[in-house]
Amino acid sequence: MRLWDLVTDNAVGAPVSGHTETVRAVAEIPLFDGRTLLATGSEDQTVRLWDPATGQPVGDPLTGHTGSVRTVTAVPLPNDRTLLATASDDLTVRLWDPLTSQSVGDPLIGDPNSWIKVTAVPVPDGRTLLATASHDLTVLLWDPATGQQVGKLPTGHTGSATTVTAVPIPDGRTLVATSSRDQTVHLWDPLTSRPVGAPLTIDTSMGSFVAAVPVPDGRTLLATSGWDQTVRLWDPATGLRVGDRLTGHISWLVSVVSVPLPDGRTLVATASLDGTVRLWDPVTQAHLKSIKVATPVHAVAAYREGMIAVAMDDGFAVLSIGLV
Repeated sequence: MRLWDLVTDNAVGAPVSGHTETVRAVAEIPLFDGRTLLATGSEDQTVRLWDPATGQPVGDPLTGHTGSVRTVTAVPLPNDRTLLATASDDLTVRLWDPLTSQSVGDPLIGDPNSWIKVTAVPVPDGRTLLATASHDLTVLLWDPATGQQVGKLPTGHTGSATTVTAVPIPDGRTLVATSSRDQTVHLWDPLTSRPVGAPLTIDTSMGSFVAAVPVPDGRTLLATSGWDQTVRLWDPATGLRVGDRLTGHISWLVSVVSVPLPDGRTLVATASLDGTVRLWDPVTQAHLKSIKVATPVHAVAAYREGMIAVAMDDGFAVLSIGLV
């Protein structure tokens, strides 16, 4: 972990050692005992938990994956437990107990010819499902409490999936968004396995990353970013793009997330291999800030209100965005 000077946007000191290779994923893990940890996944095939207040590791590294760890996500359960789900190039998703650093159940096995992504999807009956997307054009739904597959979304994509994202909408449901190299984003109801609305047609053939962005008028927009170095906002209710493209990055975008602020607003944060994280206002489409981190950025995650965690070549950083 690194500390940051918010006046100069420069790193202070060397990163805290831990992972031995590039950090590919980072996520906030809120626990029911009141603590909040950060989880990181790396090309060194391990997952680590950290205390963001001190920058020190919590417990032993989580080992078991035999490939790079590409995705980490919190999985809240109804019995006051939070698990950690990790997806790897070894074609498995694993579940972990962050309090004990122990694996939970057997690995969830993806298609033998595809790598997979994973996201947590809350459903109205109080459960949280897992959605995994593979290059084999399918999205599978799992019950993390049992490790059993409970559904399959016939995505309709004609190209390999690039990401899967949970999308809370104002009526209380949480949809599943899938993006693909076929230049589309599809929305699905995980309980019925039926599509919701028409696909969104994007014009970046190399895939897209998707985030749900609530805005003050009650809508939930979708932010998409891809390898064409731009960001777009969409209204999933109409299938139409909102505003102009957001430009400024000079290399591939590899992550997009929504960042809540203490005043109730939500910003969009994008991470790029150009070594920057950029912040945008989804209502005005204004570029608010660019944060340079010197090395290529591989992922960004919201951490509490007004803060973000950034995964990069030499570790990860936690910083306030300084826009409150």
